[in-house]
Amino acid sequence: MAETKKYYWLKLQRDFFKRHDIQIIESMPNGEKYLIFYLKLLCESLDHNGNLRFSDEIPYEVEMLATITHMDIDTVTAAVKLFTNLKMMNIMDDGTFFMSQVLSLTGDETKWAEKKRLYREGQKKTLSDKSIELRDKSIELRDKSIELRDKNNNTPDKPETRITFIKPTLNEIKEYCKERKNNVDPSQWLDYYSSNGWKVGRNKMIDWKAAVRTWERNKFDSKTYSKPIKDLSNGYILPEGMDELPGEMR
Repeated sequence: MAETKKYYWLKLQRDFFKRHDIQIIESMPNGEKYLIFYLKLLCESLDHNGNLRFSDEIPYEVEMLATITHMDIDTVTAAVKLFTNLKMMNIMDDGTFFMSQVLSLTGDETKWAEKKRLYREGQKKTLSDKSIELRDKSIELRDKSIELRDKNNNTPDKPETRITFIKPTLNEIKEYCKERKNNVDPSQWLDYYSSNGWKVGRNKMIDWKAAVRTWERNKFDSKTYSKPIKDLSNGYILPEGMDELPGEMR
């Protein structure tokens, strides 16, 4: 039976470079070289559970580490001393260098497990894509529903608000004429518009005070028009002596 092959990887935390020991190393003159060397040692120790060994029988020495990591011997010697002082590396009784943190940073899986993981990730992505597609369709249908609802509920604009005309009393007319100090006869004015259905010309009266002011400007007083008569052709009352209504009164 063929041996199942395992794959290993390092699980660096997102805040790996915020660790105090990493920040201390990075702040040193050769800090960047030390960090690269440290990461290379972590990768190299994966096959031996954190131990830096050429084989099960032969541990790596400083010179060997310099060779396999392509670092100069001085950098490797200084880095090993630094890592040991910071408890990032231990030296075993037989001289083996042990990367103390590698076990907590290591993940592994077989080829079959890798296939299953990739399959599950693919399934998750497919489901996620379908979920996004369904969500977009739902939003589209909702928007169309709102559009149709708005069309169905679309009502014509409300008619303009009409001003309700309230017929004035004789006392109100007298008070207004007194305020205006005009010569309009309130009783004659009231009789005239009461008899013609409260129309100014052919239109319904809106502002009775404006009609009083019209009489005032045209000097329609009791001396000029003392007796109203009916104009049968036009359907409204004319004061005596008038053939037609002038100005605003038409």
